[in-house]
Amino acid sequence: MIKFTPFIVLWFVFLADRIGLSLHAGAYSNVSCFESERKALIEFKKGLIDKSNRLASWTGEDCCSWEGVGCSRNTRHVIKLDLHNNIVFDFDRLIYGDKQNYVSIYGETCLGGQISPSLVNLQHLHYLDLSSNYFAGIQIPEFIGSLKNLRYLNLSSAGFNGAIPPQLGNLSALEYLDLGEKSEGFSASISLHSLSTKSLRWIARLSSLKHLDLTSVDLGEARDWLQALNKLHFLTSLTLQSCRIYSFPHIGHPNFTSLTSLDLESNDFNSTIPLWLFNLTSLVHLDLSSNSFFGPIVPNNLQHWTSLSYLDLSSNQFNTSLPDPLFTLNNLVHLDISYNQIQGSLPFGLGNLTSLLVLHMAANKFEGKIPSAIGQLRELTELHLSYNGFNGSIPSSLWRLSELKSLCLSGNPLNGELRDIHFAKLAQLKQLRLSSLPVLALNMSSSWVPPFQLQDIEMRSMKIGPKFPLWLQTQKKVEYLDMSNASISDTIPDWFERVCHGIKSVYFANNYITGKPPVCKGNSGLKYHAQFFLESNQFEGPLQLLPTNIYRLHLQNNSLQGIIPQPDIKNNVTLDILRVLDLSDNHFSGSIPDSLCSLQMLVVLDLSNNQLSRRIPSCIGIVPFALRHLKKLQYLNLGNNGLEGIIPAWIGDELSSLRFLVLESNNFHGDISISLYKLSSLQVLNLKDNYLTGHIPRCFNNFTAMTLIELDPTGTVYIEELSVFIKGGMLKYTSRNVAYVRFMGLSGNKLSGEIPAKLMSLVGLQGLDLSRNHLSGRIPENIGKLNQLESLDLSKNDLFGPIPQSLSNLDSMGWLNLSFNKLTGRIPSGRHLQTFDDPTIYMGNSGLCGEPLDKSCPDESDGKSNAGESDGDHEDGKESYFYWFYAGLGPGFAVGLIGFFSVLCFKKSWRYAYFGFLENLLNKVSVEIELLKRKFD
Repeated sequence: MIKFTPFIVLWFVFLADRIGLSLHAGAYSNVSCFESERKALIEFKKGLIDKSNRLASWTGEDCCSWEGVGCSRNTRHVIKLDLHNNIVFDFDRLIYGDKQNYVSIYGETCLGGQISPSLVNLQHLHYLDLSSNYFAGIQIPEFIGSLKNLRYLNLSSAGFNGAIPPQLGNLSALEYLDLGEKSEGFSASISLHSLSTKSLRWIARLSSLKHLDLTSVDLGEARDWLQALNKLHFLTSLTLQSCRIYSFPHIGHPNFTSLTSLDLESNDFNSTIPLWLFNLTSLVHLDLSSNSFFGPIVPNNLQHWTSLSYLDLSSNQFNTSLPDPLFTLNNLVHLDISYNQIQGSLPFGLGNLTSLLVLHMAANKFEGKIPSAIGQLRELTELHLSYNGFNGSIPSSLWRLSELKSLCLSGNPLNGELRDIHFAKLAQLKQLRLSSLPVLALNMSSSWVPPFQLQDIEMRSMKIGPKFPLWLQTQKKVEYLDMSNASISDTIPDWFERVCHGIKSVYFANNYITGKPPVCKGNSGLKYHAQFFLESNQFEGPLQLLPTNIYRLHLQNNSLQGIIPQPDIKNNVTLDILRVLDLSDNHFSGSIPDSLCSLQMLVVLDLSNNQLSRRIPSCIGIVPFALRHLKKLQYLNLGNNGLEGIIPAWIGDELSSLRFLVLESNNFHGDISISLYKLSSLQVLNLKDNYLTGHIPRCFNNFTAMTLIELDPTGTVYIEELSVFIKGGMLKYTSRNVAYVRFMGLSGNKLSGEIPAKLMSLVGLQGLDLSRNHLSGRIPENIGKLNQLESLDLSKNDLFGPIPQSLSNLDSMGWLNLSFNKLTGRIPSGRHLQTFDDPTIYMGNSGLCGEPLDKSCPDESDGKSNAGESDGDHEDGKESYFYWFYAGLGPGFAVGLIGFFSVLCFKKSWRYAYFGFLENLLNKVSVEIELLKRKFD
């Protein structure tokens, strides 16, 4: 995010004053414009898409009175065109809310379309601002380079794409240029559009330039970036965030010594800090964060930065101790060195930085005690020391920092006890983070009324219980609350409903909380939608209603029972909020309610490990109107219930976004629906332990996501955990790696037929389990194509023939089971397969021989190849022997039968004897039948 310093704001005011403009559009309504310029603006408007009708005032003869148009008092010429989008893009709402709907709403306020060349007729234009609109990937028009009088040009976050036209270098009067894509911008957050340039030679011609912002412009191929910028002698502000710059070209001495603000955040220099930076003695603002810088954090000539007030060196690889000159920068207001590997202790000289307001040192390797000198930083508002090695007690001087708004001490081996008195002077505190401090006790009296109103409370993995903290009821502005794994073994009191009215996130997971889970009704109008993580407690009893005004609801691993409740839809007609519903590992019974179909935006539905029975809701399978409500579903887990029937075809026909489908351990029967092949995004298909019959559909090779060697992890941020029985045991994938899992499990059914050879095209598969079925035929020869396979289980089927030699090519394999089939021949050797020396892998296949079995293979004196090679289908002649045996059995029987009847034709005595034998046999049978009939009459 761009950080604006005060001098930049002053520069805006100065620039506006210099070009003779009011900061308010339409200020010169008494000045009539030139007809040629009015027509140029009308043509420009025709090319635009203006959904919100922002340009409604562009009518009449006097264009100087139009919205966004400014004219000169003296010349009547149009000198200003300011059409930037005034609606601030709410990036948090994009994250917490409905992205599609919010993008649509925000997009309505953006101008788009094409930029007419008629702008060239505005040759007196000094100021052009089209920022924060959305031009959907068009290129920046070359003709803008013809507006020779431009001093201010802002095209940032406007959805432009492609190469920056070098014609912009013709704007010799330009003082302010912003082409950046800000992280909070519409196009940067929604689209993939980005600007690039292979050379910055054109920018060297902008000799008057003072402000330059190229955030997110791709400069990866612009090796001349530094040499070009070094020619801009008047440059005071330079922002090159996220520009894919990999190295610093050599320059002897920087010419832009007037630079007061330099932002190089989020590139990848992977070097030491270049020494020429320390010659920029006018610097006030310096951001070098997220660049893989290493070595000493700063050299000894740091004292030249006497004007520096903002320094951000976070998220690099500095691994030395802090240099003493750092604590001589008396004007420093903001210091961030977090997320490095800085060692040693905090020196006492820290107390010299008396102007400091923000001190961030989290996630380093600091040791020792927090120095008492920290109490000298009386103006400090933010202190972040989390996840270091600070030990001992917290110095008493810290509790005298009465201006503190944010205090983060999580993840340090601090000890002692915190009582009411410690927080007595912290009336300004808004954020308090004390997580993972197991030996630091929080001992507050039951009558304590804190002096602060916290918005952010993080006390994870520290001892707070057994009672629910009563002081929470005094906090009226809480937005984030984390007391998970805090040894609370109490019920949640009724007053908590008032506290969580405006909350964004609640974490009470891994406690021993009993009673009913909190509902927190009333926050449906929140700008940010809440997420509740209440898993792994002892909540009990039936739920009344599912609160649809919650964004994520995690109630897994509790003792909830009864039927799954209906969604609370009274005040939520659109139902566009709930994304994640996890009720797994409880005691819910009955059927899945049809009303779940109304949860339009549901992405994750996990009802596994309950006692659900009967059917999947009919509304999903019958009424097309209801189908659209679950079209965003990516994760569906109904495993380990008692659901019956066939697997519905609508899963493949309608849920095209599915990436994870788990229906294991139910009572599904019938054939596997071939419509599942339409789920091209499917990564995990788990139908194990049902009663499925028929063949494995050959069209399963259409699971495109299973054919990819690498996956894009985006879009699966909601899945916290996925358990898969793989490699002979239950393996849990967490939110960090679940996005990369590709697995197919069809075991424990009644599937028959061959393993489709097309299945071997799913080359991204990591696990394949087809065990405990009635599969027959041979193992496909091309199984060696599955080179990402880590686990393969084909045991307990009726597979026959040799083991393919290509199986030895699977170097990623960590677990293999081919037991209890009818496989024959020599076990292949070579490469990775030789490491599988457990004979139980092959047990129950009497026709197999060779290592690791004790059964050796006969010598091959005829020089034939080993099993599994080119002629491996007939190893040692055994299989060939059986083929000839069965081939000769039929003709032999026919010849014998013909010979017998020939003898009867020519030998009368044999003929009489044979038919006499048959007659006597029939008489005996008839008598026995008659005796049995009389016995039962």
